[in-house]
Order: sequence, then C-alpha cells, then structure tokens
Amino acid sequence: MVRSPRSRTAAVVAACVLHHACAGAEPFPVAALPGTTLNAQIPNYEPSDLVWHSRLQRLFSVSDGSAAVSARVFSLTDAGTGLQFWEVAGDLEGIAVANPATNFVYVGTEQPNQIKEFNFTTGLVSRTFDLDPWMTGGSGSGLEALTFVTDAGHPEGGTFYAGLQDGGVIYRFSLPILSSPTSTSVNYLGSFTPVAGRNDLSGLDYVAGTGVLYAIYDGPNYLRAMTPAGSLLREWDLPGSNQEGVALRGNDLFIAQDSGDIVRYTPFAAVPEPGPLAAAAAALAAGLAWRRARGRQRTVAWK
Repeated sequence: MVRSPRSRTAAVVAACVLHHACAGAEPFPVAALPGTTLNAQIPNYEPSDLVWHSRLQRLFSVSDGSAAVSARVFSLTDAGTGLQFWEVAGDLEGIAVANPATNFVYVGTEQPNQIKEFNFTTGLVSRTFDLDPWMTGGSGSGLEALTFVTDAGHPEGGTFYAGLQDGGVIYRFSLPILSSPTSTSVNYLGSFTPVAGRNDLSGLDYVAGTGVLYAIYDGPNYLRAMTPAGSLLREWDLPGSNQEGVALRGNDLFIAQDSGDIVRYTPFAAVPEPGPLAAAAAALAAGLAWRRARGRQRTVAWK
C-alpha cells in the first residue's frame, strides 16, 4: 500500500510521540525566514518573554531592565507599533495570560521566584505568589519561563507552568485566580523535565486551540513542541540567539530576544493537536504488541 505524504508524516510524528524522541531537531522552516523585526519602538528594552493577548490582539512582553530602562511590562501590536509600557519592580522573566476576558496578566520574576498578578488598566500589582519553596536555581538560573495551560474542568480555569532555567525543569502550580481575589496561597502540582540533561529552558507558550505546549532553549537554540505532559511532538533548530520568549498566533511565531528584539516568523506551520497524534501512537504501539504476540504464538505452534 502506498501511503500519502500526509499519512507518512502522521506516522513519523506518532512514532516520535511513542518514543519521546526523534533523531535530531528539524531545520527551521525556510519559508518563515528571515523573519521580521518588531524592535523599531522598543529601544533599550531587553525582552525576556512574551505572550499573545487574543482579546486585545496585542503582544505583551516583559523587560528585565537595562542600563537605560527600568524593568517593565510592555505591549505592542503584531507589527511592532502602538507601544505601551508600565514599570513593574523585579527581575521580570516570564509573562502569561490566564483569562483574556480580564485585565490581568501574570508576570514571572526570578530571585525571588514569584508570579505577580498585574492589572494593566490600573498599572498595579494586585498580589504576589511565592514559588521559592519549590523553585530553586543558581544565581541567574531561576524562573525563566511562564505560561498558563487552560482546563475548562479545573476550578481555577487551568494551571500555571513555570520553567526553571537551571536543569530545564517545568513546575506546575494551581493559583486561586478565580476562587479568590486576595488569596496568595500556592498549590504545587508536581514537575517534569522534558529533556534530561538539557539546561537553559528560557520560554514557554501553550496554544489552547491545539493543546500543544512549546518550549525554547536559549543555549542549544531549539524550539520544542510537546503535549502538556511533556511528550515530544516535534523539535526545530531555532534561528537567532539569546531567545527568551515564545508566542504563537495562528501561523505566526514570535520570538523575544534578550539582545533587544522581537522577531516574527511567518508562515510557521504549528503542530496539529496532540489528541490524534497520541491516538496514532497508541494504535502503533498496539500494532507492534499484536505483531510480537503473533510471533510468539507462531513459535509455540511450530514447536
């Protein structure tokens, strides 16, 4: 039977899901290169993370400060225009949107490792969640990435994933963002390491429409697509350097570079939803098990 290119691709990706690894990263899509810089209005900023706000149709980012500019949350359009900014204290390294219907974004800081609930209408931090009891890293290697994984069945609407640069560990937390307007309690839900021995996890983004979790690694320059449990879907070599933030919007991939730029790569074909891929992997595993069992039966019969 001759398989279509689409079915062959699905089989390859399913095998990757099954074995949690592929032989090396894929080249970055040539069609998306060289990328478009959005830094015309963000001089002296050091973008450390970014997220797409679906209701406002804008990017939100954080700058951990520089010699000329203090630490800030800032926002701009997908064309790099319409800059807005707010000064927020701390070593800002991550940003996430939990509920785009509200005026809150959640900012991750390093040393101390915290999540700040920031109201971009008032320009004030309404509360701070302490993650230091669980997240510990060397100097400058603490919380470096943050995203929100939506779950309609969860009492808080989903969970926060916070990435530790030291060791590449992803920590999961439930915060009372719906059940209380004032509580700062933290419910630690566990952690996982997508790639054992790989450090420099620097950015996370969860695409709710497909259920895919994306991670970037600054040192080795990789972009990794995973299930929310950390199973590999695909991985690419990433252009540029000093990558510290990632956000996806349709076929647009936005990368924040700590050297002072945000770059848009398009068209970037996002990974399809992991549900069918996981099903394909399960079917592949079942088929292999059936073949092994059939082989054992044949051996017994010939004896």
